Amino acid sequence: MSKRYADTRRVDVDLSDRAKWILRLMYTPGPEGEPEPMFGRTRIMKAAFLVHRKMEEEFNRDIGFDFRAYKYGPFDQGVYEALEELQDRSLVEKTPSRDHSVPREEPRYELTSAGREKGHELFDSLDPQKQELLKWVRYKQADRPLGSLLSYVYRKYPDMTNNSEITDRIA
Repeated sequence: MSKRYADTRRVDVDLSDRAKWILRLMYTPGPEGEPEPMFGRTRIMKAAFLVHRKMEEEFNRDIGFDFRAYKYGPFDQGVYEALEELQDRSLVEKTPSRDHSVPREEPRYELTSAGREKGHELFDSLDPQKQELLKWVRYKQADRPLGSLLSYVYRKYPDMTNNSEITDRIA
């Protein structure tokens, strides 16, 4: 890791807006008061989309994503780039799933200690209504089985399904 990123207090200066929002989303405390890992890029993509849309709908705020209708619903290449950015800066770690209680093939994305620290700072910078929105997206939507999450997104935002190759398989 370069010296430039060793001091996590300076990391946010260099993080993209997308990376900051994904870090906030990943830090969002769960029912036990601690952040929980997220499984799979698709789940993170759809969760980021929901945060993006809900921030626009409820707070009239553009948070820097650029989602388009694509092969599997809402897509923004910048989400994948932000995930890589967070991994490159040692804020997020990607590992094979260790959750054997449910069959999951998706990789596990988890905050490092530096990621928890920075995520906590970014999450706490939000007002309580925005924190509640992140909790709703993170634990009421993104933690659903993937098919259920996709079904919700497709039903709620049909404008994002125009180019989808899987619309007929989403209930």
